[in-house]
Parts: sequence; structure tokens; C-alpha cells
Amino acid sequence: MDIRIFNLPHEVNDWTVTRSIAAVVHSTEFTPRPRNENVVQRPINFKVKLNPSKAGGVRNDGSGTLTLPTWEIGSKFLRWVEDSPLKIEGKRAKFRYPGQARPHEAATLDKTPYTDPDIEEKHQQKLWDLSEKFRVNAVQFGVFYRPTYPSNDREPLKPRAFSVEWERRYDIDSEGWLSFEYDHKVIRITLGSEMTDDVGSSIAINFGSIQKIAVGYDGDPYICFDTLTPPMFEEINFHRTLTGNKAEDNQKFRRRIGSINEGHRVVAPYAHHIRLLVHNGSFDMAARFKQMCEIAGLAGSMIIRCEGPNKVEADGLRFFAPKKLYNLQNEFRRLPWSIAFQLESLLHNCLLHTEDLSSLLKQVQAMRKDPTYSERYIGALLRQYHEKLEVRSIRQSPLKCFAEVRKNFTIGDSTLPRGNFLCSHVTFTPTRMILEGPYATQSNRVIRMYEDYLDHFVRVDFRDEDRLQYRWDREVDGSTFLQQRVGGILKNGFELAGRSFEFLAYSSSSLREHAVWFMSPFYHPEKGQVDSEFIRQTLGDFKDTKLLRQPSKYAARLAQAFTATDPSVKIHKPEWEEVDDLGTEPYLFTDGVGTIAKSLGDEIWTALCAGRGDHGERTVQPSAYQIRFLGYKGVVGVDEQLDKLSAGIRMRLRKSMRKFSVSQVEWAEIEIAQSFEHPNTCYLNRPLIMILEDLGVRLDSFVQLQENEVAEALTINDSSLQFRNVLDAHSLGRSYRLSHLLHKLEELKLDLHARCATPGFDNGFICQIRQASMMDVLRDIKHNARLRIPESYLLVGVADEGPAYIAAGMENVYTLPEGHIFVCIQKSPKEEPVWLEGSCSISRSPVVHPGDIQRVRAIGKPPKDMVCLFSHMKNVVVLPSVGKRSLASQLGGGDLDGDQFSVIKYEPLLPSDTEDPADYRPANTWTIERDSTVRDICDFIVEYINSDVLGLLSDRLLVIADQSKYGIRDENCLWLAELCSQAVDYPKQGNKVDIDNDRLPRTLIRCKPDWHAAEVVSPRHTDYYESDRALGILYRSITWKNPETESVNQDSQQPPLTDPISDRLKRFVKAHLNPSLRLESLPEMFKRYVDELNYICATHVLSNTPGSRLTEAEVVAGTILAKCSQKRWRKDRIYRMRLHASALVRDVQRQLAEDLRSANHQQLVDGLSAAWAAWEYSHRQAHAFGAGSFGLIALGVIFDCLDRLGGIQVLDRDAYAGADNFEDSDTLL
Repeated sequence: MDIRIFNLPHEVNDWTVTRSIAAVVHSTEFTPRPRNENVVQRPINFKVKLNPSKAGGVRNDGSGTLTLPTWEIGSKFLRWVEDSPLKIEGKRAKFRYPGQARPHEAATLDKTPYTDPDIEEKHQQKLWDLSEKFRVNAVQFGVFYRPTYPSNDREPLKPRAFSVEWERRYDIDSEGWLSFEYDHKVIRITLGSEMTDDVGSSIAINFGSIQKIAVGYDGDPYICFDTLTPPMFEEINFHRTLTGNKAEDNQKFRRRIGSINEGHRVVAPYAHHIRLLVHNGSFDMAARFKQMCEIAGLAGSMIIRCEGPNKVEADGLRFFAPKKLYNLQNEFRRLPWSIAFQLESLLHNCLLHTEDLSSLLKQVQAMRKDPTYSERYIGALLRQYHEKLEVRSIRQSPLKCFAEVRKNFTIGDSTLPRGNFLCSHVTFTPTRMILEGPYATQSNRVIRMYEDYLDHFVRVDFRDEDRLQYRWDREVDGSTFLQQRVGGILKNGFELAGRSFEFLAYSSSSLREHAVWFMSPFYHPEKGQVDSEFIRQTLGDFKDTKLLRQPSKYAARLAQAFTATDPSVKIHKPEWEEVDDLGTEPYLFTDGVGTIAKSLGDEIWTALCAGRGDHGERTVQPSAYQIRFLGYKGVVGVDEQLDKLSAGIRMRLRKSMRKFSVSQVEWAEIEIAQSFEHPNTCYLNRPLIMILEDLGVRLDSFVQLQENEVAEALTINDSSLQFRNVLDAHSLGRSYRLSHLLHKLEELKLDLHARCATPGFDNGFICQIRQASMMDVLRDIKHNARLRIPESYLLVGVADEGPAYIAAGMENVYTLPEGHIFVCIQKSPKEEPVWLEGSCSISRSPVVHPGDIQRVRAIGKPPKDMVCLFSHMKNVVVLPSVGKRSLASQLGGGDLDGDQFSVIKYEPLLPSDTEDPADYRPANTWTIERDSTVRDICDFIVEYINSDVLGLLSDRLLVIADQSKYGIRDENCLWLAELCSQAVDYPKQGNKVDIDNDRLPRTLIRCKPDWHAAEVVSPRHTDYYESDRALGILYRSITWKNPETESVNQDSQQPPLTDPISDRLKRFVKAHLNPSLRLESLPEMFKRYVDELNYICATHVLSNTPGSRLTEAEVVAGTILAKCSQKRWRKDRIYRMRLHASALVRDVQRQLAEDLRSANHQQLVDGLSAAWAAWEYSHRQAHAFGAGSFGLIALGVIFDCLDRLGGIQVLDRDAYAGADNFEDSDTLL
């Protein structure tokens, strides 16, 4: 309802009037009694729009319009102000009803939350204050460098200078302007004149990328931006055709580019710092610019006024002139790959300029002539030098840093765990190439086929300058740029360190990370010349198949061979067969799942456990595996009936598992993508909470769960048991087997803190691990609403095979009825199994539709008087193979090729309402009129990167559900749910989600819910409103402050082996030590460990800040605590870090003790002696970085050896007794 407002003071604005009217419509008279006590009653939303004064300026003409959401509220308001006149700034306002509001505007007000006018007013004031622009006379790109370094400690450090590598003037025949874009958090420099130029360009500097800004005068005023990452470059068509429709005219009118012109393109990969010469006006430009930076939210401390001796001198040394770059590249081509790659990384990662590299190259070439130094040695030395350069003192020159690293460097023989290999990583951004590695990465089928040529394969990903995935604003067209930048690299390859690389393929998971595999062709003695096309052709029989006309599906089938897998066992062709699926298309009950005999499962498990520290003895043998086998993919469950068949069949694969054919293979390996030996923890998350709330789950159920989770996280310091419980619940500390170590210490009658006669083993380093673990848990709770659900599990799905055996003639077979499931949980071999029974809910991630959560019934123990094909299965969820539609397909279109399902038994979270599942039929696969080539695959990758909007759609759905009073049932949310389903299938079907042409619903109001600010660095109050949904209440109810870190060396004065752990272990170790064993190599072993640990801490960071590092405690806990706005990037970084750390831990374990499972008594004694010496050494080096985690590895080996030598039996009285007269183990060092 629209109501006209008259007789207003001319000085008031929209927000003043809004505040006055809110006092009325938000009073108790207008607030209805809530029909549902679980629903938070929202204040009535309305809109005020004042008419501007005809004289201009900020005044109004004394009138305006009030829009209320409904006729009833409007009528009530008119009656109210008639009885109780409303005064605004002392003047009585008059209200008159002219007619109905526009239906869309009234409906939007009705379902959206009221936004505090103070927020909107402050936001508008910011925009007004930042409307001023600065005239730019010249743009210079270059690098900061230090002309000289101090020769001694007393000599003062001279300021850095700026080498101009590219420059263009804009004060003669063109123009440039600097402006602040508050909403986008960027400083934009717009270049070009609309009067004389058809096309202009812009440079966007993100606030978050700015380290320092130097302002001063060098004739003209100048502004220097020292940025962490290069800016974004865009091209603008000044004279585009305008329609008069603002939304349409402002859509994709800017195009992303990689450089301003050809001259800039040469230096852009190496010189991204900016120096602007600004027009000298009548005011102090430097002071005014600093003031506007502070208004925009930039810290005043980062803006430095450079005058006198602190002035930033600018010169043109042309470090990156084409000739200098060409000469360097020629020198690199003459070097072995491992050396040349590291030198390239120093150049491309902007750690050294060409003159510094030329000086370094001379020393490298001298080392190459010395037979003392191997190629591997020099490559590893340069890899460590790269890491040290980032953290060197600002007073130390690069060459002095190299000399120091070379002096202290050692190298040893390291062994990677089975299934891992050393891989180099390349990241292409719009302007540059970033190099990492090599470091441990999980292998795949193709990598294992060419184990002697591993350095010919590199992992390549495509990201924006901040290393996050590409995202475009509505006004930016990025597709053309991606076709040129990403498509050009994919189709034409690239040259690096003297080798030419060409696109090979990708795995399904890597595509989601915008990552692919490249290779450099090589000659194989048996296969001849091996290039990417040769490898693709050997993977399957694709010729003359329909698959070749479907580029996306063809690439997805190739991707099976590149899935990260572990090798297991080979199977002979007569031992496996293909069988029909159960059910009918498109809802097969067995879509993606087959079976294996128990004997074959035993062999697979034995093979997998060969590389594990505990050899699988502390875990339950899996009932299912996710596999890749020839052209098949999916899950196989253990079927004990197969062992009883006389035909010798040990594996049955369904037709739905066959993605392509591979002929003439007698023996083939079963590759394991995942084994399901333990039940995964089931968690709430934001989408699940949003939908459950709308399905009737009470708010206090979520609040209680969060309070319990927070309370448990905060008890991590109480005891060893509590510490271990938190680690187990959140899968932390696994690389270092931290939970296992705590359990062994508890068996020794030790605890974190001394209690009565129980000694406490806590120290500064263990405290840091606890703090990192606690912060990880609390961050996930607050930022992701990640809450553990009691009595609930995340389990891989398999099918009930009963109907298949009934069809084959077997009698008395029990089958699951429709709507029923079977779950048997066993967490460890020592624990008794638990059968779930009763009402449950089941879902799979991502949940986007109200029907994605269904109610089912768990059957408990199956009947004993019938044949049950799944009764032996543990830690899986068995779904029925009967009914109208497969249960998996009802849960967001799932299947059984590896999907994991959340089975919730916890009564307070079971929804009171349920809705029919969505029925999104898959679209036809994108097909072309000819056989596809690798160029078609490359085109699909480019389009996928441009159209990968699943995260955007999911996020928009949650925001709109929060803003709308209809929640997840809002029509926009239901439309977004359908788009999400299409986006999930995009990598395989090839049908992108078109979000242009207004197909993507806009958020209902400008501000976002406060919980959306979780991972935003320095969120601004003006951008968010307080959400009244469960997510908002949960978000605001948890606060914490970063704990003060205890010093690692707080116990450094304590003599070695006098701590409670050593004291308790001494008498058990004493009986087995080998006094004749000498470990002169222990200091070198420790140093190599520390060097690699430093590399892990430097490589797997989220921040772009030079010198940023993970802490040792983060690596041990297996987490990264820094903020990140894209969860995928954090998840990928944590995965890589954990894999890298696991490889390092296993290598140290191997050096201390070889395979313990097959070790004889003497080998166990030697292993125990070596580990004990390493444990003591870690105490002697307690002040050093890495000593704490090195000691944990040694302690784990001690326990392993003692277990093999008869174990540790601790009686209660042992808790009171130390080890008397135990000789120091100095003789072992």
C-alpha cells in the first residue's frame, strides 16, 4: 500500500522519516501474536522515498511516499496517525492514501526483513564522502628493489627504490582518474578519454591486496602501491549502444584483460607494483588521499608520507626488458629440469629480478661443474633457497642468503609412501605464472604407468590473481579473456625450464578446483614417443563410439584414469563379470554399485595396509571400496555369497558402472579411490540447518547442539581424554597419529595435568596444538555452522543385493522394504557393533530443496532365520532395491557410485514435516556433429571455469532463504535449487547454467545476513543485517578471542629425559635398548626434517603475504587457521598440506625403523633404540623449530616397537614409581 506524505521539513532525509515511522509500526500495537513460538517475529518492513527538491541539492520538496507491505497494515497506520499525529523534527507530517503499491514492491517488502536505517544512512554517507576523484597524469608499473645492502650491523638500511619497467602518460592526449569504489572494496584507475578514445582501460586494486601505500612529491605528487598480488585489468567500450535500461546497459560493459597494451604484457608477469603520477591541485593531495583511504576503511598505518631521505626514488633499470628475459630463458634451457624449474620459480614468483638471477646463475653453473654436487642436490638446494628468501632479513642480500643456505644445506635419501610421487605445480593467473614444489602428491593410474618419467607430469591450475577461483561481477565479461588466456594455454601449451608442456587430461575432482594435468613428451624404450595424445588413446576404446561426440562426457571418462587412487591387487579376466542393474531407468537401485568376494576384499585390504603405520590392525576391515577398474567406476560391497560360487567369479560389476570399454586386458589392477573402514561423523551445516528449520525442527535444538559443541571444544585443555575426543571428532592430528599417542600415554597412567599421583605431561608445544585444534573447531562452528550430530553418521551407500539373488532362484532371502535402511556401526575392532533401529532422516550433500531430506526407518538387526546379503556389512548404509523410485535418487538426484549419506537418528533434529523429493530429470548430454578432439575438451574446460557457478547459486539460495519470510520455499529458492541440480551435472552433461539475462535471482535487499560475513576479512557493519533465522542466532551466540600462545621452549631448562613421559617409559625401554647402536646421522636427520617442515609451512598457506607461514602446531593438528572467502581453496590447501606432512612423517618413521610388521627381534630393538635417541634429541633441541613434532614421530615409533616387543603393562602402583638408576642414552647419539 502506498501512502503519500506531506508537510515534511525540507532538511530531513529518507532515514530520518524511516526512524520516526518505525517507532509506530514496530510498536506492540502493530506486532501480532506469533502463531509458532519457534519462529522469530520479524518487525514490519516498509520503505520511505522522499521527493527531491526542484532546486537541487540534498533537500526534499516536503513530500514523499511511504510503502507498506499490506492493505491491512496501511489502513491501521492511517488510523493511528489520525488519532496520534506523527511529528518529524517538530513538524506534524500529513499522510494520505493515494492507491495500491506496485505488487512486486509490496510482495518484496512483505517477505524481506526490515533493515536498520542507521546502516543504510552510514552506507550512503560513505559513498558521498568517496565521490571525489583524482586526476592521474601517468601510470608506471615496476618493482621495488634495494639498490644497496648494509655491509655491517651498524650501517643504516637505505630505503627501497622503484624501477619503472613500463610507463604511459595520460595528461597530454588522454586522461586518467583515480576513484574509490566502496561497495567493491577497490581503488580504480580509469584510463582513456571518452572524447578521443573508443576504448579505455581500468586498473582495479583490491583493498585486501594492498600492503603499503607511499605518497609524496617528485615534482608531481606520486602514489606508490606495494601490493601482494597484481591488480585486475579491464577494457571499457566508451561508445557502446545504450538502451536507457540501466540494468541492461551496465551488464558486461567491461571486459577482463591481462595487460593494458603489448608493451605492458611483456613485463606484467614480473612487475605488478604501481606508481601513479597525480595532478597537483590547489590542495595537499597526499593528505586528502590518505583521508579518503581511511574513510574507505584502509588502515591509516599503511599509508606512508615519503619525504626527504625517505622519498621513493624512481628509475628505469629495465630489469625485465625482453632481451634480458630471453637470455635468461636460454640459460635455463641448458640446465637439467630439477634445477631449471627452481630458477624459473625464483623469477616467476617475483623473488629475484634478472640481475640477481644472473648472479645466482653463475654460482649454480660453477656447482654444476663440480662432481661433488649432483643434479638432485642443486635442485633441492634451490628449492630450500626459495623458501628462505621469503623470510630473510631485509638487511640481507639475496646472494648472502644463498651463501647461508648453501653452507647449512644437507640432503638425504627420502622415500615416499606407496601411491605418492613428487609433483611440480604451476598456477596460471591472468598476468603471471606461480610455481610450487615438487612435493608429495597422490598418484593415479597414468602416473603409475610411467614411474620413470614422473618429472614430465605437472599439475596446472587456473586462478585469479589472489589465487581464488574466477568470479565476475555482472558488469564484467570474462569469457573472452578466459578463451584467450586459459584456452590459449590449454590448446597451445607452454614452455617452462626448457621443456614444452601440453594438455593431457583432468580428474573429476581436479576440474572442480580448475586444475588439470599437463605433460612434456618423452621417449619410452618400449612404447616409443609418448605424448598426451598417445596416452589418451591407450586409456580405452573410444573410437567409433557415441562418447566421442560428447566432449564433456568423453573428458569425464578420461578423468577416471586420473582420479587420485592407491594401487591394490590385480584380478584375472575370468574372475570378474558384468551383470545387469536392478530397477529401471532413470532410477536404478544399483546405479554405480557392484560386489566383490570376501576373499578379494581381504587381499585388497592387505595391500592397502602394507603402507600404513598400524598395518590396519586398529581399524575395522571395510565392507565397501570406491574403485576405478579399467573403464568402470563406482563402489563395490563385500558379498560373502560370491566365495561360495563354483564359477570362480570374485567381482561383479554393474552395467551402470561401465563408462567405457577397454579390450584385450587379461590382468587389470583394482585401484582404490577410497576405503570405508570407519563411520564418518555426521555434521550439520548451513544448508541443512536452513532446510531443517523450515521443516519444523525447533530453534533450541540447534542452539543446544552448538552449546554442547562449544563446551566440548573449550574442555580440550581439561584432560588428555578430552583432547583426544576433540581430535577424533574433528579428524585432526591424523598425520602425526596424535590421538593414538594420547591413548598410549593414558595407558601409561599419564594425563595432561598432574592430578594426585598422576603426573602431567603438558608442555608449551602440546598446548599450541590444542589451541590450534580448538580454534579450528570453533571457527568451523561459527563460520560454517558445522555441528556434530549425536547418534548420526555419514556413510557410503550400497544396495541390497537380495532381489538379485531372489531373481537367480535363491529362497528365503530377506530384502529391505521400501523406505527402510540398514546400518551397523563399528568404530574399532575392540568395540562392539551397534545397529541403528527406528525412525531416521537421510540426506546427501548438497541439500538445496525441502524434499532433499527424507524420513526412513532403520531395521536394526536383520532376521536370523533368513538369508540376508548385507548382515555382515559395517560402516555403510544399505538402501532398498525395491519400490517406485530408488531412495538415492530422491536425495538430490544421488546414486551409489560413492555418494555418502547423512543418516540422522538424533530425535530433536528429525523434521516434523517432509516434502516430496524434487524430480529434476537430467538434460540431454551436450553433443556435437563430429568426433570431438582435444581442442573441444579444452573449449569445455574454459567454458566450465567461466560457468562454474554452483557455489554462487548455493550461496544466493541461502541468502534469499534468510531474507524471505517464506524461507527455503520462496519461489526464487526453488528456482535456484533446480539450477543447482543442473550445475552439479554440468561437468558430465556439459550443459552450463545460464545466469545471464536475469536468470539468476537477485538478493531481495542490498544487505546480507550477518552470518555471511564469517570468512570476510574486516567485514563492514554497513553491509549486513542481523539475521533472525537460526543461522544468525547461532552465529552471534559464539564469540572467542585468539588465545595467547605459550612459548614452545618454556621447559627448555629441564634436563632431557626428566619429563613425565620419559620418566614413565624408561624402565620399559631399558630392557630392550641396544647399547652398541650408534646414530651419528641423527642431527642431519633432524635438520632435513626441519627443512621439509619449513617448506610445508611456507608452501601451503592461504595468505598472499610474503613470508607468511603456517605454525608447526597447525601442521601437526592438520589445519589452516587463516581466513579465506572460498571454502574450496581452504579445503584443497589443507588436503595438500596433510598429504605432504604424512609423507614427511612416514619418511622419518622409516629412517628410525623399517617395516615393523615383518621386523625380527633385533630389528625391533634397533628401531626402539633409534627412536629413543631421536626422542631424547628432540628434548635437547626443545628450543628449536620442529623439535616438538619430531619428538612426536619418535614417540610413536617407540610405542610401536614396544607393542611388538611385548607391550607395556602398567599396574596402578607403577603410576607412583619412576625409573631408578636409568643410564642416559648419550651413547646412542
